[in-house]
Amino acid sequence: METFKDEIKNLKAITRVIAVCVLANFVILAVLLGPDSVGFDPTYGPITAILNFVIAFLTTGVLLGIYIVFDVKQTFDLSHMHNILFVSVTVQMLFSLGAVFNYYSVFDTVLDTDTVGAISGSFTNTIFFLYGMYAYLLVRTDKRRGNLLSKRTQTVGTIFAAIIIPVQALTLFGIIPAAAFAGLFVLGGVILYPLFIIGIGDAIGNHTVQEV
Repeated sequence: METFKDEIKNLKAITRVIAVCVLANFVILAVLLGPDSVGFDPTYGPITAILNFVIAFLTTGVLLGIYIVFDVKQTFDLSHMHNILFVSVTVQMLFSLGAVFNYYSVFDTVLDTDTVGAISGSFTNTIFFLYGMYAYLLVRTDKRRGNLLSKRTQTVGTIFAAIIIPVQALTLFGIIPAAAFAGLFVLGGVILYPLFIIGIGDAIGNHTVQEV
């Protein structure tokens, strides 16, 4: 716990870095590349891949902080979802640089870079669904056990979950129109998620480690 106490401020700062990376990634995908862009882009592809790696890597650290500060192990459903999300984000991190390594490989490759990139991103919707479930369970548990999160962060997390969970579930069956999905994705993934992760960082930063 002494080590964690020293790292609390770092974790709070890390949530800000994650939020900035999410926004930067969105600007590249939506503005510089555009919604009609398909496949691996040699100019911006490496940048977005690195951003995705950084986001996933730092998120695993924040999840560890959540596990300790919110005493996740005390609640079965939250603990279960926490473990699933941690593994999923780790897998996402491992796959994030695959297309870049494939594109710049000095050896002959079996799969083309576009295919590798498509495979790497194929479970993004599933991970978003897990994020939604996790946000819902974290806020619900926090309300029942201590209100470490601010009221604003609890509200943001609840709205985030209320958007992401049904949208991803309906997307699975192709029910959500592309235009509606884009708007909901921006609201949930680009606005609410960074606000939620920053709020979690504030809760971690305000946490006081009990001396033993």
